[in-house]
Amino acid sequence: MREGLTRRSLLTGSVAPRHHISSAVVFALPARREELGRQLAAMPGVEVHACDGSRIVITIEGPSTGMLGETLTRISTMDGVISANMVFEHVEQQEDTRS
Repeated sequence: MREGLTRRSLLTGSVAPRHHISSAVVFALPARREELGRQLAAMPGVEVHACDGSRIVITIEGPSTGMLGETLTRISTMDGVISANMVFEHVEQQEDTRS
């Protein structure tokens, strides 16, 4: 068990917050790729890094894995999206500034 991580600290929210970053590849209908790239770039926490053919490479950032999953699910249901797949997720512990 990590030092300072207890059941009580998890339940009371006294664990330092974490920041989640995920990369994903979105496959889009080629005729809709540019439009979808703009829509994705306008979504909170989403950044578009590259577009090629029917692929759009993005990162998603947020406070939890659940939030990243919700965003990816929302993306996968967008009109013109064929699929959206998470490639990698990284979690960083944020410094506790409450002291």
